[in-house]
Amino acid sequence: MIINITSTQLSDSNKALINAVFDANLDAVLNTDNEAASNTDVKKDHATDSPPIIIFSGDGVFAQSSIAALLAKRKALSKKAEASPSKTMLFAVKADLALRGACVVNNVSIINYREFAELASRHQQWVTL
Repeated sequence: MIINITSTQLSDSNKALINAVFDANLDAVLNTDNEAASNTDVKKDHATDSPPIIIFSGDGVFAQSSIAALLAKRKALSKKAEASPSKTMLFAVKADLALRGACVVNNVSIINYREFAELASRHQQWVTL
């Protein structure tokens, strides 16, 4: 799933949605790990192969620090999240960063519009906030 953040501020309901997406993905990852440990002969195609992706575009490039803080808080509060490697992928569109004079935050990769389109073509589920 791609969460495309285009606004500078996120509402509490937007943050709740992001938390729910990451909770669902984390539960799926942990369940997949348990299944793999108990049944190594069965190979399945799981949705967890594609972790949630957050893309900051437009005015959303200013929301990077609030999302980074939200994800850090989640990790600090969740023992399951701490035990599981983070698969969160954060991206910011280079042209939008430059146009708005915003700086990229740690753990956020810079992409161009072509790379944005490539990500979009690989993910059927989208949410724009």
